[in-house]
Amino acid sequence: MKKRYVLKNKRRFVTMIILLVAVSVSAGLIVTAGADTELQSDGSNYRKIKIEKGDTLWEIAIKHGQNKDPRVYIHEIKKLNNLESSNIYAGQELLLP
Repeated sequence: MKKRYVLKNKRRFVTMIILLVAVSVSAGLIVTAGADTELQSDGSNYRKIKIEKGDTLWEIAIKHGQNKDPRVYIHEIKKLNNLESSNIYAGQELLLP
């Protein structure tokens, strides 16, 4: 025989559900805001390099990647500098993680 649960106070149940959802959404917003500020810092945590003629992201990743997988490091560079493609130009400044 299955035991059935009966809500004795529906108002309290609904209030607790709303409170739980509000806390979850707030926590998600706080975590997201923290991630955005990390990417928008003044650059003090990052190295800044100036692109020379003939440089590629692959060569930069190998040179500055500190034994990381170049593909992962290129992805980090593109995300940090808001690059939509892998095209870089001489004279451009990039932040490196």
